[in-house]
Amino acid sequence: MLTAVRNALKSPIFVVIIGLMIVSFALWGVNDIFQSPGNSVTVVGGERVTAFELSRDFERAIQQQRQENPGYTQEQARADGLGDQVLNQLVLDAMLRSQARQLGISASDESVRNEILSYEAFVNPVTGSFDRVGYSNFLRSSGQRENQFENEIRNDLVLRQLTEGLFDGIRQPDIYRTLLTRYLAETRDLEAIVIPPAAAGEVGDPTDEQLQATIDNTPQFFTTPARRGFTLMRLRIDDYLGTITVDETQIVEQYEYELETGAIGTPASRTYTQISFDNEAAAREAAERLANDEAPSAIASDLGGNPPSRQQDRQAYQIPDETVRDALFEMAAGDTIAIETRFGSWFAILVESAQEDDIPALEDRRAEIRDQLARAAAEDALYDDLGEYEEARGSGFNIEEAAIAAAIPYEIYQPIDNQGRDEDGRFAFSFFAEQEILSAVFSSTPLIDGELTEYGDGNFYAVRVDVVEGARVRPLDEARDDAETVWRLQEIDSRLEELATEVAGLVDSGQSFSAIASANPDFRIEQASLRRGETADNFSREVVGLAFTMDIGDIEATRSGSGRSHMVLRVNDARDGDVQPEFVTQVQEFLDQGYRRDIDSSLVTALYREFDYDGSEIDVRLRDQALGVVDPNAIR
Repeated sequence: MLTAVRNALKSPIFVVIIGLMIVSFALWGVNDIFQSPGNSVTVVGGERVTAFELSRDFERAIQQQRQENPGYTQEQARADGLGDQVLNQLVLDAMLRSQARQLGISASDESVRNEILSYEAFVNPVTGSFDRVGYSNFLRSSGQRENQFENEIRNDLVLRQLTEGLFDGIRQPDIYRTLLTRYLAETRDLEAIVIPPAAAGEVGDPTDEQLQATIDNTPQFFTTPARRGFTLMRLRIDDYLGTITVDETQIVEQYEYELETGAIGTPASRTYTQISFDNEAAAREAAERLANDEAPSAIASDLGGNPPSRQQDRQAYQIPDETVRDALFEMAAGDTIAIETRFGSWFAILVESAQEDDIPALEDRRAEIRDQLARAAAEDALYDDLGEYEEARGSGFNIEEAAIAAAIPYEIYQPIDNQGRDEDGRFAFSFFAEQEILSAVFSSTPLIDGELTEYGDGNFYAVRVDVVEGARVRPLDEARDDAETVWRLQEIDSRLEELATEVAGLVDSGQSFSAIASANPDFRIEQASLRRGETADNFSREVVGLAFTMDIGDIEATRSGSGRSHMVLRVNDARDGDVQPEFVTQVQEFLDQGYRRDIDSSLVTALYREFDYDGSEIDVRLRDQALGVVDPNAIR
């Protein structure tokens, strides 16, 4: 495939076609509704919020939600108001940009460049220098042009300068800090009579009526989820990779191609100043004066040369004159020369800086090249099979018939739930690896052969739902064992709760913890001295939280934090604890966040008042289009 691409690139016909495409783009532009500068969802203070920005940030917000909820869809996002949240943030950013412009705050090209160079994703792991190929791949995958991404970086830098100034030097009143620190350091002495499940005694056997009542009262424990059985055809790159062999000749050829195109490493470059003269004598004198650090413009003026020309970071292929090129790449920083060009003119040249090439060796690239070539070959094989499958489907074959015709394996799954588990609770389908397929199974119309769909990184699938089983509560004859287990747990918990209430009453009547515990061998006394948020044994976070709402000497019957036990809890004392360094840090962070929220809220209110913005200027058509409410192709 690589050879074919190279041969095509060398073809004069191909070059002409590409040239015509470039000219047509230059004349007519690219019809992209989301990136066209004339399409603004809204304008605030002279700053535009484009449909492209809204669509891009909306998709980013959805991807963030999917980290917590993999099945999160665009429809859910719109229903949750996520699109409006994204648009509101973009409007706020536009307001801030407008304010920054009025204040003269800007970001230079150099600061934008330095910010991009600081991203690890754009650093070549072999050479440690900026990876132009990686940068281009990132832009392509994110659907952005270079100027769009750089404008995004520029806006971020401007907003950072503006907003960071609002929060610098924040200091809260000392009384707040003192009160919060003492609050966190407070320690309470807790004591509890723990009543374990053994204290419930024998519960006997339940009747069928009791078991049925348990099922009726807690159906969530006995409901089988909806399940679907389906037929699946999938083509995965990884399945093809195991059959691919890459020979050394291909690896060497690809490496040489990378060298030719400058795709790897850092090529040699020179930054230099040159002055053009009509005669050798003037050029040589100019070279000597350049070596003495005289100003190039003064030299050119004195000796009748053309104005100096400074060339920065020029690579060999960028220097058309072979004589000049060969001389330059023999020179080091600070060297000067007088040289005759192939057209008979003379140059006096000063090399300001010299960057030698830093190209990774074949051995360093071999493994990655092998993987790249193997994947390319696997993709070719996959697409060959894909073509045969599609041809068979176009002839009227269903999924399995088309798979057989293309010699592709297909799979038949008995009913599973939306987590990939069968009726026995075993995982019958790789839910975590291929959630998209399982999501399609539970959203597809039954008995309809699905279309070929791409998923993951270059994989494809087609699915048909064959069986649909709705959720149902299992009857007693199916759920007897589970119902008995739940009934016993509930019966024990009910008895322990009654015991805890009884013990609390005994304590209120004046009996001591020790006397009550001594009278029942299943009871035990536990004690702990804890701060807020600390835990110990049966004193869970919930129990400790309850304790800090009680007064000294109060009694509460509650569940313990360990197992299925209950307890009767008492607070014996409350004391100021030692102030730990981490408390000071927590208090400072808490106060900083609170003040930032207050300032944020005040800033947003002030900006909306300043710009008198109520949202009426929003282009609803473009907004909906950017959020996927309508089909962009349907709008004319």
